[in-house]
Amino acid sequence: MVSRKEKVTLPDELAVNIARESSRNMRRAMLMLESCHVQRRELGGDGMTGDQPVQKTDWELYIAQLATEITREQSPQRLLAARERLYELLINCIPADIILKTLALELMKNLDDDLKHEVIEVAAFYEHRIAQGSKDIFHLEAFIAKYMAIYKRYSKRTLCDEKYLKNREP
Repeated sequence: MVSRKEKVTLPDELAVNIARESSRNMRRAMLMLESCHVQRRELGGDGMTGDQPVQKTDWELYIAQLATEITREQSPQRLLAARERLYELLINCIPADIILKTLALELMKNLDDDLKHEVIEVAAFYEHRIAQGSKDIFHLEAFIAKYMAIYKRYSKRTLCDEKYLKNREP
């Protein structure tokens, strides 16, 4: 509808991708449509294409980087760096519950099925704490610390299992 009024051709495939990526949020979908249109114009293309990638927002990319970093290394230094990133997100008016939800979903992408249930349970616990409490940063940081502990325990257990299996082989 918006694309017709703006006289912009929107391929059906791209429309479906935008709807999926925006979680069917109209405001967000319109921003993504505008972003796709500007991106295509900057590249010198005539119109949008169905295979064109849908650009995520800066804060979503920031959270994706945070998820990658805390999965790569579980240490007090990484937790401190994560806290700084969380402050940055909160300062830019991203609600704590949205940060937690987005972070949990990003963490799910690379997790084994054994861990997904436990991490979602922890995320729900801290989401409840955020709703009840006042200092959002404490609950977000506690979620990340708990995730790091869960992931490190799982990594060690997996590594020990692999070593045990190697030693048993003749």
